[in-house]
Amino acid sequence: MYRYVPSFALAAILGCAGLSAQAQDGASITGSAAPLQTQPSPSASLAFPSVFGATSAVAAPNGTAFAALSYVTPRGGVQGSDDDGDLSVGYALGNPVTGVSAQVAVNILGLDPFGDSGALSFSLSRMLRAGGTSATFASIGAGNILGWGDARRSDTTYVAAVSHIQAFPLANGVELPVQFTFGYGTDSTLSDDGRGRAGPGAFFGIGMGLTQNLAGSISFTETQVNMGLSLSIPQLPGAGLSLGVYDVTDNTNRQQVALGLSLAF
Repeated sequence: MYRYVPSFALAAILGCAGLSAQAQDGASITGSAAPLQTQPSPSASLAFPSVFGATSAVAAPNGTAFAALSYVTPRGGVQGSDDDGDLSVGYALGNPVTGVSAQVAVNILGLDPFGDSGALSFSLSRMLRAGGTSATFASIGAGNILGWGDARRSDTTYVAAVSHIQAFPLANGVELPVQFTFGYGTDSTLSDDGRGRAGPGAFFGIGMGLTQNLAGSISFTETQVNMGLSLSIPQLPGAGLSLGVYDVTDNTNRQQVALGLSLAF
């Protein structure tokens, strides 16, 4: 999952788009008929529990436009290579509570030279249930659609995911938001022979709100462990930062450090 921009970008986008440990667009996780409160309470809510390195089925709010810039080093996880980056620009439309949320993005794969390779991605998300202090979402998605440049050499990728968000009560009325996500993708597993080949496999991740603005997560594929942090910026509504490491144990010999900057509006 080294070059699939949306999975990295969406973690930061969801964290800075005003989502708390609740569903969005029409229903809170305390009851499907209740209106959603998308803005967290300053005194009682922690950051949205985004997951780094694994696809989340939770949809961005209806009408959310986003841009996400990521920086990774080394390029392709090959030691001694230069650093590189990706850019994703997209839009989310639809209500996952009463219908389906659709997200489409244009992904620029590599910034040097800028724009010489890229592709489109598309996903659909639906809330399966909401009740008490939890909500469950499911999604399907496709990446590397209509690729150009080097991306034309790769096949279209597909992924399916289920994500569950649960808020656990703590002292003083604070709720600890946790996200569990798991799924299967056609390019989710990186080969462990050091050749960097992506193939089909399962993934699993856990994210947790740590403070009002900071969330941490760990995710697993069949060959690697990823860890990351996401930070919303209170002074810049809709802006967020992410920092993570793909393959922290370097089992695939393709370890990368990734830094992301995102904006949702």
